[in-house]
Parts: sequence; C-alpha cells; structure tokens
Amino acid sequence: MPMPVNAARAATGFRKLAAIDIVFLGYKLIFAEYAVGVFFSIALGLFVLVRGSTFLQVVLGAYLICLGINYVPMLAYAVAIGSQSSAQAELGDELTERRRAMSKYRRQSLFLLVPLLVPILAATQVRIPQKGAGEWWKRPARHFPLLDRSG
Repeated sequence: MPMPVNAARAATGFRKLAAIDIVFLGYKLIFAEYAVGVFFSIALGLFVLVRGSTFLQVVLGAYLICLGINYVPMLAYAVAIGSQSSAQAELGDELTERRRAMSKYRRQSLFLLVPLLVPILAATQVRIPQKGAGEWWKRPARHFPLLDRSG
C-alpha cells in the first residue's frame, strides 16, 4: 500500500532537517545532539517513571521516553548522511536561499516534540518487500531508506 503524499513528504523532510542541521552545525555536533536526545531523554524518562508516584510524573516519564524515541530516526538519518558534503548534496538547490531553507526546516523541528510522530513517519517510509522478492536482506539500502548512505 503506497504511503500518502503528505506522510512521504514529512518523512523526507525530517531527513532533510537532519541534513540542514549537519550543513549549518557540523556532523559531530549533530550526531552528539541526536545521540544525547535519544539516550538522555529515555534514561531521564525511565528515571521519572520509576521514581514517580503521581499520575503527572508517570505522564512526564512516558513523554520523555517518547521524546527520546522520536530522536532515533533523526540519529539514523544523521548516520546515514554521514558528512557535511553528503548533507549539502541531500539538500541540493535548497541551499541557494539559506535563510528560507533554515526557516522551513526549523518550523518542522517543532514536530520533534510530538510523541512518536517521527518514528511513525519514518516507519511508513520503510517498504517491506513482498514474499518471493528474492534475497532482499542482501540489499538493505534499497528496501530500508534509513540505512541508505547514498541519499
């Protein structure tokens, strides 16, 4: 079943959000930001969940865990892009108007605060091959866009 156009555009937009972050801030900083976003948010969420005794604390812990899970695809996109030159190639002509491109993707970064939105959109982008498609596990980049290093 094909993915709706808006979901496809949004999933691609998060990859480009990672790319524009890499272009403007550098690969190492963005990798560290996303890795901390994953591990620290999940660890803090688990801590709050375990130590929490009120409903609000449980909700906060669950939200922090979901926030950390939101950063998993972003971390995967950053790893897949891999370098500043690859990030520039990923963005293509969008970098001719840097201010407009930055504004567009900064607004989209607010969706990172919506629990589980990014992994759901990333999962809809993954196409699982049909039965009998051959040795699909030997070609992960073709069937699993998060692992595709070519862009």
